[in-house]
Amino acid sequence: MRLQAPRFWESKGLIARVLWPLSCVYGVIIALRVYLYSLGILKSQSLPVPVIFVGNIRVGGTGKTPVVIALAQALYWLGFSPGIILRGYRSNLAPDQSQEVFATSTSLDVGDEAVLIAQQVGPLKIPVWIGAHRYRTGMGLLKKSSACNVIISDDGLQHYALSRDVARDGGPDVEIVVRDFRGEGNGYLLPAGPLRERATRPRDMTLQLQISSSLTPIANTGIFGPNTYAVPCLMQKAYQLINPKQTHDLTFWKNQRVLAVAGIAAPEKFFMPLRDLGLELIELPLEDHVDDSAFNFDRFNKDKIDVILMTEKDAVKCKHLRDERIWVVPLETQLPHAMMDVICEVIHRPAKRS
Repeated sequence: MRLQAPRFWESKGLIARVLWPLSCVYGVIIALRVYLYSLGILKSQSLPVPVIFVGNIRVGGTGKTPVVIALAQALYWLGFSPGIILRGYRSNLAPDQSQEVFATSTSLDVGDEAVLIAQQVGPLKIPVWIGAHRYRTGMGLLKKSSACNVIISDDGLQHYALSRDVARDGGPDVEIVVRDFRGEGNGYLLPAGPLRERATRPRDMTLQLQISSSLTPIANTGIFGPNTYAVPCLMQKAYQLINPKQTHDLTFWKNQRVLAVAGIAAPEKFFMPLRDLGLELIELPLEDHVDDSAFNFDRFNKDKIDVILMTEKDAVKCKHLRDERIWVVPLETQLPHAMMDVICEVIHRPAKRS
């Protein structure tokens, strides 16, 4: 299964144009589905607490996970009791089940993103649950963690079975679209382009992420209105996999032989900031959500590679490796204060829930 975006999604070339009629069919199906939910023919249910939906219009890899983590942490320090729900892609869970995820859970059981999130928010006792049906998953979380007063739904924008009373209509729920440097590609819907829904889809906020090695200004183009926020994600340090207390600035490995490993949807987002720091890389892009069998570094012996740098998402699948060369590069996501002020105001609104 290919889990990285095809190149023709970035331009309106021959392949994209040939597939464009199928995109039109896909668009009609999506519009019909939304319409049936609006009529109540397809049933949706709402949770009894405000929900922040973090998702994307473009398929895969725009940066939802670091935003979800940063948002949960920010809400906690602002006095809320947040919880997180997500599908748990590639988990062993049956479609009608849901379960809590812990920092000690394995990626084989619950999926790599769920483990990463649980590890990051675990010290704050923020509950994380997975399940294909977000309403049942959210209710399971609330039953177990009754103090939870706001839920973050990772990748829940298109999950209309979980209804929402959105901020733009005066409600307490927030829909956030996350974008990265690739934008909307060629602007076509699947399969001719990368879009799940049209780029003009309504939203309460748009976050423009920039992963970089330095805090540089990000232009706010305003193409989605005044509620577009620039969000820097910094890559500056790394910690050793077998001893996380050991840390180094990434520049420590200048003039050394560096293997950069990225099993994410857009590996270039990991490689580019490392190159910007002046590191000379051997790049090893892997498929998104690749299983742990792909992380076999025996062929990269120590007389050829000095250090192996990888993402935190990949590191959750490499806990068993005892190679002292492996260092993990975390993302430091900085959410704008103005954005958090708006979110706090919105989730304090009274709900008009059915």
